[in-house]
Amino acid sequence: MRLRLAPVPALLAIALLLAAPPPAAAEPASGREGAGWLDRLQDDVARDLAAGRPLVVQVHVPLCESSIIRCGNARLGDGDAPATNLYWSTSGGFRWFDRRGSGWRRVHVAGGGGNLLETRVWRRTLAPAAAWRARGVKQPITVYVVAMAWRGTAIREAMDAYVADLLGDRPREVTLADGTAIRAGGAAHVVGFVGHNGWMDVDEYDFAGAARRAGGSSRPKGMIALACATEPYLAPALAREKSVPLLMTRSLLFAGAHAFEGAVTAFARGGSLARIRLAAAENYALGQDKPLRRVSPMFTNPAHTLWRAR
Repeated sequence: MRLRLAPVPALLAIALLLAAPPPAAAEPASGREGAGWLDRLQDDVARDLAAGRPLVVQVHVPLCESSIIRCGNARLGDGDAPATNLYWSTSGGFRWFDRRGSGWRRVHVAGGGGNLLETRVWRRTLAPAAAWRARGVKQPITVYVVAMAWRGTAIREAMDAYVADLLGDRPREVTLADGTAIRAGGAAHVVGFVGHNGWMDVDEYDFAGAARRAGGSSRPKGMIALACATEPYLAPALAREKSVPLLMTRSLLFAGAHAFEGAVTAFARGGSLARIRLAAAENYALGQDKPLRRVSPMFTNPAHTLWRAR
């Protein structure tokens, strides 16, 4: 199914964005500083790729839950049912990776435990682009996306898992049917969140405490956060040299997989921050059947002229 968002009144949009105060602001990264962060991230990833290891992307997806937000209908908003959920099993959700000609192959589906309902893994292989070849990567690059669907009412647990994986090194291991073991979670190269912005719904999220519990990360990671207006809520606390903001958002939008997949593929091709942001916007425009010029301002990273603008 193709999803079309109903128009949101301007006053409601403003109210949602101001529903909870963002964390205390830090100095925003400049475009040049952000590019430096990306360079160092690519240097680190290239060492794994040159050694024949895959590029691993971890993403946490709290399912759309009708008791929290409007999801369209009861089936789309059943946060206990991955098989019908808006964010997981629609063409705009993570079924986007299964579309014809996507370049991705689904290689793993497994149930979870507790509030983790299902894990899916997709794989694709890319020829190393110039940015990787310049760093000594000669062989084809294998990319894995490890997507975890969380119970909709357990969105806080999904948020905590995202922050812990971004700020810590503890892996989440997934074994494929052929015996391939993937080290995801805190061992991933990129960590993403796709779903409702639950940080809007809490008075204050304890990022400092989460960082202490995560134990710190020994290496940089790419950060993707796709939900309504993630940049003002997450960038001040999380965007750093070791959690490089590849893609965040500035406004209300549908938290689907299309922009996420665009950003991931652009990063895997060695793209710049500007290219990553553009690829995400292009995919979103395609998936939502909207003009690129209309959706492009929704997405941001340090290459964007409006990054951290108030």
